[in-house]
Amino acid sequence: MFVDIAMLVESQGGMIDRIESNMDQSVGFVERAVADTKKAAKFQQEARRKLVIIIVIVVILVIIVALAIGLSVGLNKR
Repeated sequence: MFVDIAMLVESQGGMIDRIESNMDQSVGFVERAVADTKKAAKFQQEARRKLVIIIVIVVILVIIVALAIGLSVGLNKR
């Protein structure tokens, strides 16, 4: 009977070791995911800032072109 119990404990010990190994691996994956999420949030913020700058530049260029066209048409009418 004790031999049977010893065999069961030994066979389940390997399973427990694999479970523990998988848990350790999962912790590493979660830590990496947290770091990657922080990086992604930073990149998203930088991309949003760049988009705003590009939109402002495009609006300024449109205003300059509109003024140039408006002034040239206005000068030609005189």
